[in-house]
Amino acid sequence: MGSVMGPGHSYVPQNAGYSPDSFARRGPSNRESIARSDRSSYNAMGPAYSPKTQRPNPLPLAMMGNYAQIDARPTMYQRRPSSIASTASSAVTNESFDGILGSPTSSRTSHESWQSAPRSWQRPAPIKQYRRRRPQGELLAVLPDEVLGLILDNLRGLHLAPGGASCATCMMRDLCSVAVSARKLLKVAQSALYEDIQLVGSDLHTQKKRLKLNFGSRLVLLRRTLRSNPELAIMVHSLKAPAIPQGLPMDLYSNLVASVLMACPNFERLVGFHLNYDFSFNRLFHALSTREQLREIHWTLEASPLQRKRRMSNAAPMLNSGNARYQEAPGDLQEQQSRDFFELHSNWSNLTTLSIHCLPGATLTPVSLLPDILSDTPSLQTLHLSHLPFTAFNDANLLSLPSLHTLTMSHLPGVSSAGLSSFARRPSSRTLRELTLHHIDVDSLPTIGQILSNLTSLETLAIVQTQMPQFPEDEMIWLFPYLASSTLNKLHWDITSHPSCTNMADSILAKSIAASGFPSLRTLRAPHDPDGVFQSLCKPLEKVEMASDKYRGLIKECNTARPRSPPKTPTTPSTPKTLSKSPGMISTTSLAFPMEDQLFPSKVSSNLSQSRRAAQARLEAARQTPRFTVNVVNEDGSLAETWGMAGYMGDAASAVDYCVRPDAGAVDENGGLVEIADVLGDGGENLRDGGREGCTGRWNTWAGIVVDKRDKERWWHTERGRWRGVELA
Repeated sequence: MGSVMGPGHSYVPQNAGYSPDSFARRGPSNRESIARSDRSSYNAMGPAYSPKTQRPNPLPLAMMGNYAQIDARPTMYQRRPSSIASTASSAVTNESFDGILGSPTSSRTSHESWQSAPRSWQRPAPIKQYRRRRPQGELLAVLPDEVLGLILDNLRGLHLAPGGASCATCMMRDLCSVAVSARKLLKVAQSALYEDIQLVGSDLHTQKKRLKLNFGSRLVLLRRTLRSNPELAIMVHSLKAPAIPQGLPMDLYSNLVASVLMACPNFERLVGFHLNYDFSFNRLFHALSTREQLREIHWTLEASPLQRKRRMSNAAPMLNSGNARYQEAPGDLQEQQSRDFFELHSNWSNLTTLSIHCLPGATLTPVSLLPDILSDTPSLQTLHLSHLPFTAFNDANLLSLPSLHTLTMSHLPGVSSAGLSSFARRPSSRTLRELTLHHIDVDSLPTIGQILSNLTSLETLAIVQTQMPQFPEDEMIWLFPYLASSTLNKLHWDITSHPSCTNMADSILAKSIAASGFPSLRTLRAPHDPDGVFQSLCKPLEKVEMASDKYRGLIKECNTARPRSPPKTPTTPSTPKTLSKSPGMISTTSLAFPMEDQLFPSKVSSNLSQSRRAAQARLEAARQTPRFTVNVVNEDGSLAETWGMAGYMGDAASAVDYCVRPDAGAVDENGGLVEIADVLGDGGENLRDGGREGCTGRWNTWAGIVVDKRDKERWWHTERGRWRGVELA
């Protein structure tokens, strides 16, 4: 038994705990002998003492590789052992551990030796560094509101881009989804949603049924929201009201729109819905007059029933029979009517865009009324005047205009060439950047030269008329350029006095361009160019016409050949009026556009579709005449082959683009310029015009057949047109 158990220590401590002798150092020889005896004892029967040593519990092998499951708490003894067992086990443990480590013939593995070490456990270094999971919304919270606003502006632009498949309803649906996706995006999305509100097309039938309304359900809901939340009402700057339902009295609908405007203190512009002003009280115009932040207003004036009749001699038409510009002046307004119209502009100190268009029989009197209105709008930058009689606007009014950036004058018989020359020489006109003379009938070519030379900030000039500007007979041009401007960037030139040949004004302008009279000119649009003198000065084009130009003539012939129903009333011209103010039947499916046929018949302008076909014909004819000739010569000097190449129309060294496309929002029939008819039109909202296809949100669905009915409800909406706003050039 002694050889089995091995020699052991006979010392028994009297007190509990560890004895100092158990931690005493031993020599190498003594340690080796003890290790041998301990090893033989351990291998045969286990430890010499029955009590277990109270040391840190070794970890299971399955937990050694998973450091995430290890508790980092300090090692604690579970219970206090007895003094004899504690001392004996401590001595045996220390001696056995030291001997096993020092013995080269130890049968214990290195892992078991590491487990038996009397040391505290430490968390090992992680093999892979795990990234801390960011809290929800942390990355979004870092971005400033300006960056988020630009992102939503880009989203809005993608929805409302011309030629896109989306519409304003789809855009608002996505902005609402963005608003509820994160708290950080709520304020930014609300700003993008309420700053420019666009309500296009008809209301949803189920929505009107739920609210028990016959019309204007979206406007009623919008008014309720703005009245209950003033913070949202402050954000509203622009409103596109839906077109009036067919058969609805105009007063009812205009009052509803006015109630929405009264809830918006910072309102700036009303688009899409226009109402004629007949110099009587109207709630819509009263609501607009109270908006101090208004930036844009378009007046369409119609004759007042209380307008006084002008007494004229019966000989006046006979005396002016030779004057093509003669037009009988309408009667003057009453003094109270003029005062009321002036007071409507008293609160518009921030107004930047003013447009006035007179229907037949309408006027603005006295002649000082318009200058007084302009003096009350110090921020005015854009002025558009159309079909004002000579009793409302003349040369004296032209000279009293303030400093403007954009001026458009269309069909103004009171403006003459002498007045334009004096206006161009005034210092206040030097800030003008865009000038449009639409059928002003400038009869002097030197007047155009003074406009180009004196308006030092002019960048865009448009001249459209049927009369050719005359050159003085007692003058002669010795040097070119005769017409010159160092700042002009875009020129629209359309003079239709000579249908089949180039007139003198066209020839002088073409020679001035060739003589470097317009160094900054980049775009030239000349719809009437019968000989191609302007096309030859511009960059060569590979193709001019559009795909639809070849079939426009056939479509027009089909439309004219189709029998039309007789008119309900005689075709004699009459003054257009607004819709009936008496209640009647309301159509819930169709919309009315009362501004389509209420404009003056404008004078004839060139059709850009015909201009493109003529330019394409000249281009194809030029390709038949080569610019270069290639001769292939044999070794003996004989000519083997020859051919021509590189036939084109234009100047390859020119920096001017030959433009035969209309402006944004304009049509080919008006020569490509934006007129008041384009601004007051439907803008693409009318689905009955030209067989337009509206948007129902189907572009946003998955490809294939929609099985889930709820998925269809997420993107589907009432079919509505793709409305695009038109701005005056």
